[in-house]
Amino acid sequence: MGEQALITGKAVSKVTKARKARWKPLQTQIKLVARELLLVAVAVLLGRASIGHNIAPFAFAFFVVVTEVGGKRQRMLAFTAVLGALWRAGITGFATVLVAFLLYRGIRAAFSGKRQLDIHAVPFVAGVIDIAVRLAVVGTVWTKYDILMALADGALVTILSLVFIQSLPVLFGRERPRTLRPEELMSLTILAGSVISGLQGLVVHHVQVMRVVVDWVVLLLASAGGAGVGAAAAVTVGVLAVLAGGETLAGVAVLSFAGLLSGVMKEGKRLWMAIAFMLSVVLLSAGVQTNWTAAWPVWAAALVAALLFVLSPRALRTQLAAYMPGTVEHQVSEQARVRRVRSLLSERMQDLGQVFNELSQTFAEGAENRLISAQQLLDHAVASTAGSVCQGCARRSKCWDKESYSTYQAITHTVERLETARGTNVLPSPDLKERCIRIDPMMNTLRHQLEITDRDAKWMEKLREQNDLVSAQLTGIAHVIETVAKEIDRGNERSLAGEEQILSALEQLGLYVDHVHIVSLEPGKVEIEITQPSVGAYENSVRMIAPLLSGIVGENISVRQLDNEANGGPCTSVFTSARAYEVNTAVATAARDGKAVSGDSYSAVDLGNGRFAVVVSDGMGNGERARRESKAAVELLKQLLKAGFDEKLAIQTVNSALLLRSRDEMFTTLDMALVDLYSASAQLLKVGSAPSYIKRGKNVRTITGADVPIGILRDIEVHSIGEQFNDGDLLILMSDGIYDAPNQLYDKDDWLRRQIGRLETDEPQAVADTLLEAAVRLNHGEIRDDMTVLVARISAKKPEWASIKLPGISGLRHRSKGA
Repeated sequence: MGEQALITGKAVSKVTKARKARWKPLQTQIKLVARELLLVAVAVLLGRASIGHNIAPFAFAFFVVVTEVGGKRQRMLAFTAVLGALWRAGITGFATVLVAFLLYRGIRAAFSGKRQLDIHAVPFVAGVIDIAVRLAVVGTVWTKYDILMALADGALVTILSLVFIQSLPVLFGRERPRTLRPEELMSLTILAGSVISGLQGLVVHHVQVMRVVVDWVVLLLASAGGAGVGAAAAVTVGVLAVLAGGETLAGVAVLSFAGLLSGVMKEGKRLWMAIAFMLSVVLLSAGVQTNWTAAWPVWAAALVAALLFVLSPRALRTQLAAYMPGTVEHQVSEQARVRRVRSLLSERMQDLGQVFNELSQTFAEGAENRLISAQQLLDHAVASTAGSVCQGCARRSKCWDKESYSTYQAITHTVERLETARGTNVLPSPDLKERCIRIDPMMNTLRHQLEITDRDAKWMEKLREQNDLVSAQLTGIAHVIETVAKEIDRGNERSLAGEEQILSALEQLGLYVDHVHIVSLEPGKVEIEITQPSVGAYENSVRMIAPLLSGIVGENISVRQLDNEANGGPCTSVFTSARAYEVNTAVATAARDGKAVSGDSYSAVDLGNGRFAVVVSDGMGNGERARRESKAAVELLKQLLKAGFDEKLAIQTVNSALLLRSRDEMFTTLDMALVDLYSASAQLLKVGSAPSYIKRGKNVRTITGADVPIGILRDIEVHSIGEQFNDGDLLILMSDGIYDAPNQLYDKDDWLRRQIGRLETDEPQAVADTLLEAAVRLNHGEIRDDMTVLVARISAKKPEWASIKLPGISGLRHRSKGA
């Protein structure tokens, strides 16, 4: 029964998906038709719109911009603006606009085969064309008024074209930015006001349609952007309505205050916004209007607009608000976009990691067939020998046709003898000597084939080593990629709730930021990005935001990075876990016999992931060659660790690389410590190096490790030694030149421990210089080997500020655990 229900459920799901897939093309077609109908309506209304019934720049400016930024169908639909001109001014207006359209298309076609016309030059070309057409319509005799009107119309065509260049691409859906800049928002408002101007003169039951639409647009923008956007939209749209003759300046003032008040009520329900708008219009217009006849159409329009606003889909307001910076909807939209990008990035990285894993398996499987490859080489040697020696032999038929197995065994036994004792005096096996009548040519050929087999086996072993190295490298890369993908996934799961909590806490402190993005909440690896206005960004970050985040996250947070835009725009601050410890290092070094080049190499580097690495490498021998080997090992190891490779895999990779790059026998030692800057725990890894020493107060401890350097054996074991450092501890790494300096003494380790224990200072440079000087003095100033001492002091850092804990705000990690 359960299986049947499951099958039925799957069938229903498939049917539902099939229906959705069937309806999707139709939905897309409906959206396309709706957008084209909207474009036609906009074109007709802009063709009808005018300023004072004498100036009508809207249609031509619209047509010019659509010609430049729209598609082929949109260019054709833009011609419908002539219908609006016909509606407004009859056949004269129709002819004037049509001539301007055709003239611009003709000039544009003349430029199409030549140099591309700059989009920012188009409005000025359109303005000149409009002036010429307006004067041509007047005739050959022009009055000053005619010239003035033509110039005004041409200037407005230029200005409106510049405005429409920014707003129409958003309407077409071609360039839909994540965030509307203030100038883009104002351009869209001017476009809306221009379209609304085309409704001038339309009256339904003594109520002006234009006034209703103006009130509705102001309410809609106030609900999306708040008080500031509502007031600005009211002024912009209202002034355009005044120019069209459908509003008074007093009415614009009333509308602006109503937009401001309704925007203040943005966080409430739409009904309260509508009531606030309605009351503002009624009360203020009652003081402006002189009689009932003039007041009631204004009130009726406001009432109708309020009802339309309440009945408007909530999605329309939400979509508008998502484009306006500073709104909650915009923040949610940005967070959703970031999560989508991170999810997509995580999926791609996981796929990439899987690819590297598969490649690693491919190389690893190739290295597993060693016995098969050796057997193939032996078979090839036997076959080649038989082909060259036995060809034309009288006993070939007996040896290979009748007794092939016995013959093969006899040759194999002889090959075993040749492998055991090389040389010309090796005798064939008794069974081969008894069987073969061409024993001397047989032995010579077997020796030659064995040399070829040995050479091939050597190169096959080299190839297998390369396969192992590539396989290990690919495995390491896959591990790094998959680790990053998992971190992205973990951050994505809890970022939304954490970002909202941080926003709420910042608002309690009176700080309003543009954006919060949580990269990681892992202890010791916290990373949070906050975008805020540039004014006072640094002071806010240091004095308030970082202490607040310290209280919310539960560990000390510091400001790692502060990026200001050059034009004074938003500032992005990066907050990360404050390191509880720091590592100060110093080095003292001397080359053998006082030469300029030492075979030792060292490095002390912050890996950028909360760990600090100190490395000392001693190359075989002295001079430039030893320096190259040790430096190559240190640099490769450093890059692998920075990339996120596991330390043991990194050392094994360096070992394989040295084996492959060196034709001669070359090796180097490695002495490395990785210190966690958040907990002071450390991993010490020693490969063929001299002992290291830890000084804690007056106590000195010796750390020893593996004896075999890297670059000698194909497979090495890397042992990690865990250590917990305290504040003020000294870690001393050294090369063999220092450790072997007291060679004439019975106990070198005891001598070094006593030298370290007598130190009266904990300054790393003073310690390094003192130990190097003591080693040189012990040998009466003679430097018998390259000497290097690296001293690292682990010190606790004090928090830069105290945490701020707000009532009612729980810790992010506590909240995530509870969830």
